[in-house]
Amino acid sequence: MRTLLVALPGLVLAGIGLTHPHHLDAATAQWWQNMHIILAVIFPLLGAAQWVLLADSPKYVRYPARVAAFGFVVYYGALDALAGIGGGAMTIANNGRSDADAPIFKIGNQLGYVGSWSFFVASIVIAVCALLKRKLKAIPGAVFLLVGSYLFLDSHIYWPKGVIACTCIAIGMAAISYVSAPGRSAIEDST
Repeated sequence: MRTLLVALPGLVLAGIGLTHPHHLDAATAQWWQNMHIILAVIFPLLGAAQWVLLADSPKYVRYPARVAAFGFVVYYGALDALAGIGGGAMTIANNGRSDADAPIFKIGNQLGYVGSWSFFVASIVIAVCALLKRKLKAIPGAVFLLVGSYLFLDSHIYWPKGVIACTCIAIGMAAISYVSAPGRSAIEDST
């Protein structure tokens, strides 16, 4: 069950990413705004999945990595609130984009940059800890998680790169969860 739960946010984000408009204008503004209201719930679940996967990491890396996961939730959430919900609302109100919304997108993108790097840092810790503990069995999950997290740095969930990123994140988290599930012993993994 844990494996499914940590994969689900990435899969949902990939699915929503298939519908994410590439440009915000009067025609896309309503969906842009509504989609980001939905995403305001889903993105924190991605950080929660990281939190769960960090549970069996050594304390000296678990706590800083959880701070990074929390940073993702806060700063990436701010991006979606400002540029997603707020930008969509302004575009609806103005019947199109205007120069007045530029500051909202600028600060939103800056906060999103901090959030996506926070996600990447937490993902690195998850991958390294899984590799150290589960050795070869953790390689596929670590590779998918790190590739997805790297792609996510500048792709948001836009098709195609963002959808690929979120799918890789989901696969990586699921694979790492599976090989490091509670109750799996190092002896089982070595046989």
